[in-house]
Amino acid sequence: MDIPTERKLYDSASAYYRGADILMKQSSSAATSHLLAQPAVTCAALSLKLYLKCLLNLEGKDKEDKIYRIAELFRSLSEGKKMAILKKFDEFSNAELSTDELQSHLASLDNAFVRWRYIHEEDARNVNLEDLEEMILATKATINASNPDWGE
Repeated sequence: MDIPTERKLYDSASAYYRGADILMKQSSSAATSHLLAQPAVTCAALSLKLYLKCLLNLEGKDKEDKIYRIAELFRSLSEGKKMAILKKFDEFSNAELSTDELQSHLASLDNAFVRWRYIHEEDARNVNLEDLEEMILATKATINASNPDWGE
């Protein structure tokens, strides 16, 4: 049985999110935060990117895998999906952001994998892991709304 690309993207995103979740919980300790923040951000940003790619594929877009930046992936979604993610983000974060504000948050994560994959390249402690996690959960919840059997 051939697994659809959308499901492969979803499963990969979920795997990276599980790794990020473990690292985020462990990085709350001051003794290890500087060592674990970087891989937590890298895994979380890659998870978010893959969830967004999954949504785009579900909409029949980016089948050639030509969009790489997180903010551009979000911008490429239909207005309905953007609003669904924004609504879920507001629920998870207890905040009310505009689409532009959410896109600004997402733009700050563009190329996160490249920028933060090595601890000596850039300090990832300035990334708000809570916001990043809420963006991941909002995107995942949007996918699960139309694909409830994919939930873990």
